[in-house]
Amino acid sequence: MNGGLTAGRFGRALLVWVGITAAVFALCMCVSGNVEHVGIDWGWPEPGLVQFRLSRVLAAAIVGMALSAAGVTLQALLRNPLADPYVLGISSGSTVGVMAWLLLTQALMPAATAAALDGSGMELFLLTLGRSVPAVIGAVITCIVVFLLARGRWAGAGGMQPVTLLLVGVVISSVNGSLLMLLNSLAPHGLRADMATFLLGSISESELTKTTLWVAAGVLLVGYLPALLAAQALNIGNLPDAEAMSLGVNVQRLRTVSFICASIMTGAAILLSGPIGFVGLICPHICRRLKWIGGPDHRILLIAGPLCGASFLMLADTAVRVGETLHKGEFPVGVVTALLGGPFFLFLLKRGSRGAA
Repeated sequence: MNGGLTAGRFGRALLVWVGITAAVFALCMCVSGNVEHVGIDWGWPEPGLVQFRLSRVLAAAIVGMALSAAGVTLQALLRNPLADPYVLGISSGSTVGVMAWLLLTQALMPAATAAALDGSGMELFLLTLGRSVPAVIGAVITCIVVFLLARGRWAGAGGMQPVTLLLVGVVISSVNGSLLMLLNSLAPHGLRADMATFLLGSISESELTKTTLWVAAGVLLVGYLPALLAAQALNIGNLPDAEAMSLGVNVQRLRTVSFICASIMTGAAILLSGPIGFVGLICPHICRRLKWIGGPDHRILLIAGPLCGASFLMLADTAVRVGETLHKGEFPVGVVTALLGGPFFLFLLKRGSRGAA
């Protein structure tokens, strides 16, 4: 793969995806629904609405980048095009952390809301930074559990078998789903409604602050930068373990670091939006198929994939925002990604079955 990437191809891919993301960002900032005329308004938002619109669009971009980058990393780690944080249980583990945090701190939420109105007080921590810690911890704990269970005496130098890791991840995802149902049943009625909305994956302006966005972006970078620096190693890691090791790649360390980085990036997404499925599955495949601005080389894919994820989720959330205004009813953005991602997942699965046959 070294010979396939030139400076011109890399620059073209970077320029095109940055341009696409910037155009989508501008479009999403200028589109809104109109309740009175039951239509769509075009144009830059009024000064009083710019901050709300900007926060939501940036949150969608961060979530899309995090999930897509995690998907690229996990698919390289497992050598499996069907892998993403949602399938492997990392997303549900991070959600368990946030749900447990909401349940434990429910009594302090009224004081936190009051503090948020005047921008002061220690309780404000609960609304700005509070979710970040359990979101990341839940993802990392799930990562460690899956990693340890997937290891075996037969693992050898690679530390784990990709197929075993995928199967263990699916089982842990089911366990986390049971824990989520338990936590939801323990919550009081008012909090249960908020938890149900969170579980479906949604982005709400009322819970977004500058501090929350900065924290999420910081957590994303902590996981993304090591993965980006390991892009060439991920290319070599797609080879059989013996060949990769003969080329100087420590396969066990690469898989460990990649899994942890994907977990941290997933935590960054969960703390802003809750679990949103299939973004980490759809966007990497789109970039792989567009060979002239993407392809399988992870040095490009780890840049194109996150930018594609940001564009995809900004558009999906804008559709949700317009739909809420036009139909006077809210539906989470996770519903949109699931409606698009479910058939896409089945298409990939069927295509893979044909290839195996």
